Amino acid sequence: MRPDSLGPEPPDILPRSPHKTYGLMALVRGTSPLVDATPEDAVSTWPHLLLRGLICALVCLSALLAAAMLFDAPLHDPASAAETPDPAKAPWYLLGLQELVHYSAFIGGVLAPGLSLAGLVMLPYLDRSHARRPRDRRTGICLFTLFLLANLVLILIGAWFRGPGWSWTTPWSANTPGGRP
Repeated sequence: MRPDSLGPEPPDILPRSPHKTYGLMALVRGTSPLVDATPEDAVSTWPHLLLRGLICALVCLSALLAAAMLFDAPLHDPASAAETPDPAKAPWYLLGLQELVHYSAFIGGVLAPGLSLAGLVMLPYLDRSHARRPRDRRTGICLFTLFLLANLVLILIGAWFRGPGWSWTTPWSANTPGGRP
């Protein structure tokens, strides 16, 4: 009995040893990516990982700066509340969603975003592999690639193949008013 007479002491789940440390992974069945890890398998964060991240960031920044210098921004006349351009297009990253809303408000506004969110939530349960090589993670890579391709196709259709009144046009037709180059 405990001195405060609250009943018997709870049993120990794990035996206590001064030579071991226990964490939550000791209570969970299954394997962990760290089960067979040794210090030789580890890579230092500095300089290896941070230097690679810095190099990737600099490459992306250089590509963005080069694109900004080579291509002009497609600016139009200043916005006017009295006159709306036809078609009023969303920014490029939302054109895929606008394309879906064009067909059905329910599909583009509720169903597609809901399924995308549910797919992102379920992705860790569909791809349970702890492998680090891409060829061993085919499920996750294929699902994410399909998601990106679907978005890319919808964005390209909205940007290049929609004209006045959101009607289907070709980007090379001469009758596209204010069309993109």
